[in-house]
Amino acid sequence: MLHQTVWIEDDLIGGHPVLDFLNTAGGRTKLRDVERLTDFPTFLEWAVVADVLSEQEARDLLAREQNDADAAQAVLADTRRFREALHALLMAEQADLEWPEPERTQVIDAIRQALRNAHLESDGDTYRWATSAQQSDLELPKVRIVLLLEALLRSDDLARMRNCERCSWLFIDRGRGRARRWCSMAACGSRAKSAKYYRRKTTKSK
Repeated sequence: MLHQTVWIEDDLIGGHPVLDFLNTAGGRTKLRDVERLTDFPTFLEWAVVADVLSEQEARDLLAREQNDADAAQAVLADTRRFREALHALLMAEQADLEWPEPERTQVIDAIRQALRNAHLESDGDTYRWATSAQQSDLELPKVRIVLLLEALLRSDDLARMRNCERCSWLFIDRGRGRARRWCSMAACGSRAKSAKYYRRKTTKSK
């Protein structure tokens, strides 16, 4: 599997932190053959960029990781497994298909566990489920992602979720006509247009 660990703007095109999390794997095709969460510190860096963790929380967790690298690696491995199970579910959801097993059970169990250890906090005129490092320790970024997922599944954005026509990435299409086809015009959109141009040129030359 290839690896990428530098976060750029095009890595955060999902329109929701949960989808940006799913998009930490996968490359230029439908295969999930590029891994971006290469180690626990990289996961923390992504979580800060995606507004899942504060910089101070990331620094605190990094210190804990340095004291127990094996535990942090186990959390990362579990997080990757959860990511791929969730990707399978949401790919089915956006295609209007039944959620597959055992991924459905894995994701539901993760939501139940996260809610069991969460607390309600005010978020303006509404409330949201939240958790802290004291409650979740090294699993804090994963638990926050799960809580964000629970909210996403109950939101109007779920019906706006789309899969890029060229790769495995998911995004929320909030456009008026919901005609967005690519995760990013600068990435898959540009490559698709280049491929279409090449096919036309090849056809004309025959």
